[in-house]
Amino acid sequence: MSETAPSTENPKAELPADIPELPLKPGPGKKTSQPQHSRKLHHKKHKKHAQHGSWKLVYADFVTVLMAFFIVVWVMLFDNISKRERIDTSCIEPVAKELKELIAGDAGLQSGKAPFDIDYSTDGLRITLKDAGEPLFQRGGTVLSDFAKKQFQKIASVANKCPTHKLKIEGYTDAEPYGGGGTVGYSNWELSAERANSARRELILEKVPTERISQVIGYGDSVPSMPQDPTNPLNRRISITIIPPKIKGEVQMGGLSPV
Repeated sequence: MSETAPSTENPKAELPADIPELPLKPGPGKKTSQPQHSRKLHHKKHKKHAQHGSWKLVYADFVTVLMAFFIVVWVMLFDNISKRERIDTSCIEPVAKELKELIAGDAGLQSGKAPFDIDYSTDGLRITLKDAGEPLFQRGGTVLSDFAKKQFQKIASVANKCPTHKLKIEGYTDAEPYGGGGTVGYSNWELSAERANSARRELILEKVPTERISQVIGYGDSVPSMPQDPTNPLNRRISITIIPPKIKGEVQMGGLSPV
């Protein structure tokens, strides 16, 4: 009996060719690919957050520019005000006080409406004599009534307390058309100017120097004191402004504000 020699071939059994290869588990040093949908979601969230906060940057820039604009405007206004001339009220404030005392002490004025308005204009102390119960002139005329002459005595007495101050005289009428005659071209403009000139002559008679009168102006009915009632007699008035010299710098107005 013959013996068979031992086989020298590889003892491993061959695997079938159709068995698929198993995927490797991820381990250290291995990169795994991120799912595509996760990257898209992250990109959308990042874009959404960026759009949500962009308006804040625009708003902050706008506020910064607005603040800078207001600072520039404030500096310009402050510079202009500091350089603007002011009026010296050291003389006209006592004058205003004295005139008010004269009016308060006039028993004849207490029975009716006070004919005076006393305030500050941009030029100085403005004293307005108006038709308040007692007429200043005859209707349509330019001659002062006795009542008006008495009031101009008060004005002249206090105006002479400030001899270096100029005077401006302004005449006004109501809106009633002039009917004082058939003079062609004569109107409330001429009437107001002539009434203002009558006031000038009366002040000169009361010892106010002629050279102190700087202006005599007639406004007709163009500047009513009662715009809602232009034909009211209170629109007929004469204003005398005591004009102090101009000075540089800030001046206290003594409680009376400019108008």
